[in-house]
Amino acid sequence: MTLRHDATTFIGLALVTSALTLTLAGCATPKPQLPEPGTPPAGATFEGVWFSEQFDHMYLRKASESVRGIYTYKYGGTMEGEVQGDMLVFRWIDPGDQSEARRGHEGRGYLKIVEGEYGPSLRGKWGYGEDYVGGGIWEAEYVREIEGDDPRDLEQWRARGVR
Repeated sequence: MTLRHDATTFIGLALVTSALTLTLAGCATPKPQLPEPGTPPAGATFEGVWFSEQFDHMYLRKASESVRGIYTYKYGGTMEGEVQGDMLVFRWIDPGDQSEARRGHEGRGYLKIVEGEYGPSLRGKWGYGEDYVGGGIWEAEYVREIEGDDPRDLEQWRARGVR
């Protein structure tokens, strides 16, 4: 082997590595961004009891620009986020159940409030971890205002013996 052969081999490997890196980088799919917030429908609020085919009942309470609540799908979960125009950007947590060896999950999501056929509706998506999408759609229809005996947290909801 000569020095010239070694240099040619090194340059060839460097070119192949660079081409492969550029090819793979071009195949990477960028993470979808959140939609742009818009103007909410007149009088619309995220606070209330909502029904979602994906996550059952949702009890949402608004304080200033933040919203906290629970959803009652299966064992239930919590959600908390900030209102940005017509959009609620939130973190959800399914705490799991150690007594049943069921691990928890968490992620992020967004819901846009829109005027539906029968009143306000929520339309959005959810994802796992730090992703706002990728888990599925999250939609809900407004049911009614929050009442005093509505659950504030999962413990109150579970104390009703609902499961």
